[in-house]
Amino acid sequence: MKKLFSILSRFYQPYSATIPLDARHLEQEFDSPDPANLGDAAQPITLIRTGLGNYHIVQGLALDHRNQFLYTTHVEGHPEQGVINRFKLNSSNLWSAQDAQKPSPLVGHQGICIDPQSDFMFASAGSGIPNKGWYILKFQYMPNAELMNTQIIQVFDKRYNKITNTMPSITPDGKYLLVRGNNHKSNLIRIFKLDLITQKNLTDLRFLYEDEWLIDAGFTQDRCAFQGLSTDGTYIYLLSGNKNKGPKRIYVYDFAGKLLQKMDAVTLGHFETSSSHAIQYWEPEGLTVDSQNQQLYVLYSIGNSGQFLGRIYRMKIKI
Repeated sequence: MKKLFSILSRFYQPYSATIPLDARHLEQEFDSPDPANLGDAAQPITLIRTGLGNYHIVQGLALDHRNQFLYTTHVEGHPEQGVINRFKLNSSNLWSAQDAQKPSPLVGHQGICIDPQSDFMFASAGSGIPNKGWYILKFQYMPNAELMNTQIIQVFDKRYNKITNTMPSITPDGKYLLVRGNNHKSNLIRIFKLDLITQKNLTDLRFLYEDEWLIDAGFTQDRCAFQGLSTDGTYIYLLSGNKNKGPKRIYVYDFAGKLLQKMDAVTLGHFETSSSHAIQYWEPEGLTVDSQNQQLYVLYSIGNSGQFLGRIYRMKIKI
C-alpha cells in the first residue's frame, strides 16, 4: 500500500520556485524563423541507426555516462519486436550506431533507461509478455546478440490498463524507479525504491510503491500520444505529441505530483522541418536527462515515409 509519509509529502514537501526549462526555446510560432528553437544548449544531434528496422520510427533513448554510451529503441516486425541501438558519446552532430541488439519480443514499443549503478537496463514490456502494461523488463544489452539476464517485473495489477507502455525511468542516484500507468483512461506515475529490485531481487512490486499520482488530463488531450518520461532526481519530465504540426507538450512535475511547468504548444524543431523539403515528418518520441551537463534531451523522429532518422535537441535545465 501507499505509505503514509508519501501521502503527507504532498503537503509538507518544500516548494521550489525554480522553473527548470526555458519556454522561450520550446514554444514559438510556427512561422518564426528564429533558429533558437533548435535548442538552447547545443546544435541538434542526428542519429543513424543499424540493425533490423533501422529506418523505422525511433521510439526512445537513454544515456549511460558511466560507460559513455547512448541507446535508442525502435520496433520491427509483426508482432512487434524491440531493437536497441548503441552509440558512443562524442562531440559531433552526426552519430552512427556502434552496434545493435537482436530483435526481442520482450522489449516494448516505447521507453528505455539505464541503471546508473550497474550494467542493467530497463524497458517497457513488449508483445511477448502477456498484459504488458503491468510489467517492465530488466536485462543486459548484448551487441549483435540476444538480451541476457532478463527479468520480468510486475509494477501494476489487473485494475490498470494492460497494454500501456510503462516507460521506466531511474533517478541519477539510482535510488528511485518511476513508471507510467493508466487507470480508467487516466495516466499516472508510480514511484518505487529501486533497491526492491537491485538488492532484494523482487519481481512483484504491485503494492510496494512509495507514491502514485495522476497526470493532468490536458497532457494527452486532442488524442496526443504519451511519448516520454524522464527524471533528474528533482523534477519529472513528461513528453506528449503527434506528428508534424499536431500538438506537442512538455509537462514538469515534482516528486509529490505538483505540476510546476506546463507547455502545451511546443514547436521545438519546426524551423528545420519547415526549411527542408527532405523532412516531411517530425514527431516527438522520447526524452532523457543528461545529469552531468544538466540538459534535457528531446528525441524526434524525422524524415519521410519508411525512411526515418532520430534527432536529439538538447535543452538546459535550471537546477
